[in-house]
Order: sequence, then structure tokens, then C-alpha cells
Amino acid sequence: MKKMFFVFPAVLAVVLSFSCTGSPRQSAAVLKDGSYSAEAYGFNMGWSNKLEVTISGNRIASIAFGGDCGDTPPMLAVVEKTLFPRIIEAQSIGVDSVSGATATSASAKQALRDCLIQALAAAGSDGSAVREFQARPSKTGGQETLQTEVLIIGMGGSGTYAGLRAAEKGAKVLIIEKQARYGGTTALTSEIGIINPPRIKEKYNGGRDFCDAGAMYRAWIDYVEGDAKIAMIDLYFAQSGLALDWLALDHGIRFDFDPKIGFTPADVYKIKFQWYPNSSDKIAGPVFGANKREIAANFDSLVGDFEKLGGTYLLETEGYELIKDASGAITGARARNVVSGKEYTIHAKAVVLATGGFLGSGEMTTKYLSDKYYPLKGRWNVYGTHGNDGKMIQNAIDNNAATYNIGMPPEVHMSGSALFISPAVAGYERHEIPGMIGAFSGVQSVWSVADLPMYLGLSPNSLAVGKDGKRFTAETGVAMLDPWIAGPNFYSIWSTAQIDAIRDKGFKHNLDGVAAAFLGQLGAIPPGTPLPEAYDVLATAADMGFVFKSDTIEGLASSIGCDPSRLASTVSAYNAYSRSGSDREFGKDPKFLEPVENGPYYAIKMASYSYNTVGGLDINTRMQALDTAGKVIPGLFVIGSDSAGVLFSEKKPYVTFGGINNGWALVSGYVGGEAVAEYVAGK
Repeated sequence: MKKMFFVFPAVLAVVLSFSCTGSPRQSAAVLKDGSYSAEAYGFNMGWSNKLEVTISGNRIASIAFGGDCGDTPPMLAVVEKTLFPRIIEAQSIGVDSVSGATATSASAKQALRDCLIQALAAAGSDGSAVREFQARPSKTGGQETLQTEVLIIGMGGSGTYAGLRAAEKGAKVLIIEKQARYGGTTALTSEIGIINPPRIKEKYNGGRDFCDAGAMYRAWIDYVEGDAKIAMIDLYFAQSGLALDWLALDHGIRFDFDPKIGFTPADVYKIKFQWYPNSSDKIAGPVFGANKREIAANFDSLVGDFEKLGGTYLLETEGYELIKDASGAITGARARNVVSGKEYTIHAKAVVLATGGFLGSGEMTTKYLSDKYYPLKGRWNVYGTHGNDGKMIQNAIDNNAATYNIGMPPEVHMSGSALFISPAVAGYERHEIPGMIGAFSGVQSVWSVADLPMYLGLSPNSLAVGKDGKRFTAETGVAMLDPWIAGPNFYSIWSTAQIDAIRDKGFKHNLDGVAAAFLGQLGAIPPGTPLPEAYDVLATAADMGFVFKSDTIEGLASSIGCDPSRLASTVSAYNAYSRSGSDREFGKDPKFLEPVENGPYYAIKMASYSYNTVGGLDINTRMQALDTAGKVIPGLFVIGSDSAGVLFSEKKPYVTFGGINNGWALVSGYVGGEAVAEYVAGK
């Protein structure tokens, strides 16, 4: 990885240093000039981030990540670009972490603190003087009024696409983004669902269709049972191919033009165009593992095209309130810089909401997700950004915007343990997986017994129950397709006899899967590997509060908050299925049926890890927001996850046709960008 150094002139000082405002202060922190290094763990718990720091003139002079860092290159890059200069300017690790890269920021701060302690010790200073470099800078504040034609709030996939398309159509566009990076969740994903792009199929498939669009359309209509807006599905089928042609051929964004089918046997439609490079014959790692450095470069290119057209953007700037005129038309928004506290009043002819849904707000997921069909209310574990907190969706609702399928299940592709044990803290060994390079980090893949609780919950021979103490699916689906059925959390139930077998002989089944590449150490525990530390790990997890133990099933039920008689009945029925070799409830493959007998018993709290919410605000085919009477709200457009519920049903999850989330981000951004440009031009 290319190193980025931020070097400032050294200031000669021995017992004087400078405060965040530049005035001299007395200090006990004397640092010895030189180069120092340290490491700390960020998002990737299996491989550390390395930091290299130069001290000169009693100041932090430069900071850079070293080689073989565990976190993904885009996260490392945004921390280098944003956090390190701030630390150097303030001479403090007390500056705000980078929104959207908080785990990587935290690891950098921890490693920098260790480097400072080394430099203090080398100068003969007490390590406690590191507090001199932990002051929290004050926010500068201030106010500014801005004027534009189109204001887009959110610069993930849909917001970036919409901004570029609107600028191409002649509109003056300003995009604001809460995080310190653009690309959002889209830049963390793998593929985009597109139906027969006409120019691409001519160029790469001899003019032949990639899939039977008619059959897929009928399958989609059947799936949503009349709950979706048919006009929006029609729009998707009509526009998705044109949108990908525009993105790939007009703007040079690279995809694998041999699209793949979906995850389930019913999804035979070749619509998954994967970001290039992104298949097992191009990079190491699983087929769903995208090259995040390449995707980030794609967004750099798109933003460059946007700027060439006169578009502007502000990062770390959060929109929080719509502005409307006396007629009720939306005429701008209020925003603030999350680092400096500077307030903006932004006047615009139209506002586009592209904020990525509301999964990051436990209050909103509790309020708006529905328990009618599944127990969905509550706080969900997020894979991606917690910044998608729904402030602007709620503000639009407060301004009479209507919702559509807002209560439907979030988009969940995997499960994992509710919490994770850090091997670095607990002292558990990491083991390299020969020949395996992480698809996301690009460094050596490792596994650790610290991930035992998660893999108990993912194992197909487990017994999984929801918060009501009942099974909710065949456990072969809890790792990936089915965890959402139980809601935000479920529990995996195990007996001592089962844990003894894993301790002595290891897991019976291969646990490679989505979670192995996304969560914990990012490497699967190999089957058949004895895990002698198993009970120690479970005790550590119990101390952390996500593993529970009891001598009886009834006592275990009380520990996890479900009805004791119901859990006892569930376990009894499951044991009967296991002994008979026939799962009469969910038809699980008999080879995975295993009785839960002989206590003490254990329950692992698992979580459904979601990318984003799906349902949101109601719109028409021009991406214009509708009010509760079904009328257009002048000046307000809604794209991406903020409006994707128009395609689906609250009775079922996000469809399993691969990549529809990214497909909607592109289609709604492409169509919405053109529509808003025409709106502000008076067409």
C-alpha cells in the first residue's frame, strides 16, 4: 500500500509545546526525536493496523500507516487523508474520529498513543505525560449561507450517481455527506443487479440477452404479492440496463460483464454484474469478495467527472432539517459540519434525499419496522455505516411525506455473534490459513478460537431459537439467508456433550461462509481442529454478556428472557427430530440433526447483521416524494434506500435476485438525477 505522510515543520521546543490554538503552554511531555512504530486492531480483529510516526522538535511531525494493515484500503486511506492532518495540526489524539471509519480511526489513535509513550520514555519523561496529547479541540463553529439549484443529501452510490447525472443535464449541484468519504455502503458491496443492458450485451454478449427478463419480471411480481408499486418495478426493468450502460461505458466504471445468477435455486437470472475485479479467477478469496481499493477508485473517477461538470460537495456535513416555503414546497435544508460545528443554511430549487435508510437509528427501527409478520422491531447490528440514522427521512415524515413499506425487513445477508472477543486482549492465538489472502484486506487470513461463539451460532448442526424460545428456520440457513426471520437477535443452544466434542475433535462441518469473510477474525475455523480452549472462550464471552450458561434448559431460558416451558418444549421436540432423523418442522437435512442433551447448557446470543433498511418514503416514477394524500411534494426527491420499499413487500424480505439494492441505487440515482435537473430547469 502506498504510504501517505503529512509532514509539518518542526518547532524547536524542550519543555514548551503548543496548544490547539497555537499559544505556548508549559508541558511535562518531552519527546525524543526519531521514528516510532506501533500497531493496534481496528475493524479486522485478526490482523492489526501498523502505524509509523516521526517526532521532531517535541512535536508529532508525520503519521502514516505501514504495510500489511488489516483494514480495507479505502478505510485506511480516508483516515490518512482526514484524521492524520488534524492530529498533527492539533498535536492531539483527542480530535474526532473519522465518521464512516471509526474502527480504523480508533486503531490509529491507540497506536499513536503507544508511539508517543515510546517517545516520552526515550526522552526520560513519564509515560503519563501522554495526556498532554489527548486534549479535545474546541469546535470553531460559525455560520454560512449557500445557494445552489440541486442539493443532494448523501453521497453514497445513489447520491453520487444522481449528482453526476443532474450535472450532466446542466444543473448546478451541491452534495453534502455526513461521512468523511463518499461511496457509502455501495463502496462496501460486491455487485449490482441489472437486466440486459443493451449496449453492454451488444459489446460483450453478441447482442444476446443475459437473462429471460419476462420470466424474472413474472417471478418478481409473484414474489411481492401485489404489495409493491408495479410502476416502479416496470421502471426498474426499463431503466436499469440504460443506467449501467451509462455508468460502465460512458464513465468507464469496470465490471465483470459475465453476470452471475443469485444465491438461491430459484434465482437463475444472470443479473449480478460484479465490480471488477471480483471473482475467484481474478483475486484471492471468495467469489463475493470485492476489491475495495478498485471500487474506491471507481468513485474517485465518478466524483472527478462530477467536479469537471461544475459539481461541488462537502464531506462531514450532515443535513438535519428541510426548508420549505409558504406553499409547502421544499426550498433547501439546514446542515452542520460534524467536526467544526459550522452551521449551513442551503437554499436550493430542489432537494434530493439519498441518506441510505435508517438502520443506524435504534429509535427509528423500533418505531417503524413492523412486528406484523416477523419480530423486526428493535436495534439491529449494522454491517457498514452507523451514520445512516434516518434524520432526513424522519424530517420528511414530519413534513407530511408518506411512507411505503417502511416496516419491511432490513437487508440481511449474514449473521454473527452479538459481540466479539478480541484475541489481542484475551490472549488467544491466531493461526494463519495457508494460501488464503483476505478478499477485503488483501493480507494473510487468520482464524482464532476467539470466534468460537460465532461459529457455534453459524453451525448447521446447531439449534437456533428466537427471542420467543421457538425455532424459526432450519439451522442450515442461519448463517446467511434466514437469520432476519428471528429479528435483530436469536440464540444458539448447545449442550455440554456437544461442546466437549468440539473441544476434543473440532467442528464437524465446514463453516466457510459470508461471516468468515466479513466478521471476527475474517477467517473460518477449520473443521476437525480440536479447540482445547473452548470452555475458557465461553467463560470469557459469558463475562462479556453474550454467552449464557445454566444447569437446566429452564434456567437457560430465564437467562435469555424467554418462557422456560416454551424453550423446554422446543428442545424436547428438536431432540425427538434428531433421534428419528426427521425434522417435521422445517425439514432440515438429517445429517445436521444433533440432539441437545445433558447440561450444563449454553446459549450464544447471535445477531442478524444488516446493510441497511429497505422501506422508506413513497415516491412516483420521477423519484418525487409523495405526501400522505398521494400528491407530489414540490422540490423533494427521494432515491436509494430511502425509497426502495416501493419495489417490495412487508410480508417478505428484500428479494433474493442478486444486487437489487445496488441496482436501485443506480436506477433511482440515474432517473432521479435527470428528473431533478429537468425540474429545476422548469421543464
